[in-house]
Amino acid sequence: MSLTTIQFHPGPRVASIVLNRPPLNIINLQMMDEVSVSWQEVEDLKAQVVVISAAGGTFSTGVDVADHAVGRIEGMLEKFHQFVLNIRNSDCITIAAIQGHTLGGGAELAMMCDLIIAADDARIGLPEISLGCYPPVAAAHLPGAIGFHKASEMVLLGEPMSAVEAERLGLVNKVVSRSSLDETVDAWVDKLMAKSGVVLGLAKRALREGIGHHLEGALSKSEEL
Repeated sequence: MSLTTIQFHPGPRVASIVLNRPPLNIINLQMMDEVSVSWQEVEDLKAQVVVISAAGGTFSTGVDVADHAVGRIEGMLEKFHQFVLNIRNSDCITIAAIQGHTLGGGAELAMMCDLIIAADDARIGLPEISLGCYPPVAAAHLPGAIGFHKASEMVLLGEPMSAVEAERLGLVNKVVSRSSLDETVDAWVDKLMAKSGVVLGLAKRALREGIGHHLEGALSKSEEL
């Protein structure tokens, strides 16, 4: 497949996927397909670490509004949910490097990664409620990640928060200046690469067991709702 919405840099140990529809990096069906195809190569190569980032000053403002229309939203949800579950359920360790607007499906994509490093200008939010819908992945994931009431605030009010506030809630791991984002991500990749890839994969499985298997069931129910 010719890649036009992402940049993919495969590697036997470290791979990177760069969302490449600036300035807003809106996630459309083609991007989901391209990430899914690239992710299969990641799995085939048994990459140890995958970095997901974005071109330009914005990580992603979410899934294309046109794909939320009646007659399209069902297929979009199914494809998007499979797209993010592939990332969550992989034994690869994933790092989301976010900056600027990280909204809706873009925020949900970042949430499904194991680690999130944010530039200090990142704004993370779930504005779907103002468009007459709600974010199923976030609704399924956030109560267990940051607690019910903060999850309710994010989903029901739809207001973005700063990277610093997201770090305080435990939604991101570290906040750094925009200029040092790449350097920090590289340092974390180096730390992970110093570990056993097999043991990292097993540890990720153990962490998933630790939070239980509610996400897939909750996501299925969200699709139905």
